[in-house]
Amino acid sequence: MGGQMPLLDQPVLDRLTADVGQESAAFLISSLKQEIEKTGSALAKFASEGDLEQLEIQAHALKSAARSFGAMRLGEACYALEEAARDERAAEIGALMSRFRIISEETLEAFGD
Repeated sequence: MGGQMPLLDQPVLDRLTADVGQESAAFLISSLKQEIEKTGSALAKFASEGDLEQLEIQAHALKSAARSFGAMRLGEACYALEEAARDERAAEIGALMSRFRIISEETLEAFGD
């Protein structure tokens, strides 16, 4: 394979800005950042409660949003959580949540203020 997936896929962000304009893109990215924080808290709650169904649903939703904004590594972290929850691989959830937390923080920093 060609190495690690980019944290942010700049061509996706450029396309978003071209499609909706700078101001709207900034608003949408701000909304995504809020969603990352909100969903991250929900994922942690569902993981600690062992609610694999809700963990799968929430991870799937954030995966889709992240990828559509070019947050590729975050999308992959969400995908890993979604698949582990779907397959009831509860023993893997803790490590996957740790990875998710790190990548979500890196993603928020990369999007900036």
